[in-house]
Amino acid sequence: MPPEDRTGPKPKTSVVIMNYNTRDLLADCLESLGRFEPNAQVILVDNASRDKSEAMVRERFPQTVVIQSGRNAGFAGPNNLGIAQATGDFVVLLNSDTRLEEPAISTTVAWLESHPDIGATSPKLLGADDLPQNCVYPWPSLGDLWREAFKRPRKPGSTTDGWIAGTCLVIRRTALEQVGGGLDESYWMYWEDADLSNQLIRQGWLVTPFEGATIRHYGGASGGGDDASRRPDLHAWYLYGKHRWFRKNRGLFAASGVWLFDAIDVPRKWIRSIVRPQRTAERAHASVQARALVNALIGRKPPVPGAKPK
Repeated sequence: MPPEDRTGPKPKTSVVIMNYNTRDLLADCLESLGRFEPNAQVILVDNASRDKSEAMVRERFPQTVVIQSGRNAGFAGPNNLGIAQATGDFVVLLNSDTRLEEPAISTTVAWLESHPDIGATSPKLLGADDLPQNCVYPWPSLGDLWREAFKRPRKPGSTTDGWIAGTCLVIRRTALEQVGGGLDESYWMYWEDADLSNQLIRQGWLVTPFEGATIRHYGGASGGGDDASRRPDLHAWYLYGKHRWFRKNRGLFAASGVWLFDAIDVPRKWIRSIVRPQRTAERAHASVQARALVNALIGRKPPVPGAKPK
């Protein structure tokens, strides 16, 4: 679908926000964008929210382009709908649970313009507790998976060499077009940002964080969490994405190693949940992980949360 024709000068930056039942946080995000980034094109893609998010945006923020996906379409697909309507030379994928407290996006875009070899970046992230959050993560490896499982420290590495999180992902359009124009929708949710970073690097682009701007990120508004707290239905998609990422980006040997690791990890989690009955979430995740192993072998995706069974 080609971008809509619009009057007025073409914006330098297009901001795409995916929303799912985060009305109040979304309003805060859009208000801050209007204050600090008044010249940006803002595109909201709503995943059939039940909290009247769409009506709120149409009433309070009429300049925002609103797209209704019509269902809980995850993260990658809705962002691609927004990207298709974006007209700027730089595209920002921004979480609805963020807030600008300075013109962080304009500052980041200006930095990208002066570094033509960088395809994607992110400003620094600051949590509601004023503590810094990661916006760049080390590339996944089999060794790190083993170390993480057995509570061993990671090998020391660069804090800037890795994949850029999709919280406030600022992408050069020319770079985005070279990797297909958007996110890989087969991930649905989780790992699509890690995949995009890897695809950009394969095309010769650098991906690195920008230290000269900061945005506030409240975190976890639409679902998720770490491995110990993530909802089982979302955890299934996290595991699916992990297996797909290794298969697509690291090859069959590495993907087989991840599968074997998870197969060994299932009985370990079951035993720990029996020894410590209070760890009921770990038992549930062990069951999800076992199903994910079967799905990885037969190429089946997990069910979409909230979708009616066929």
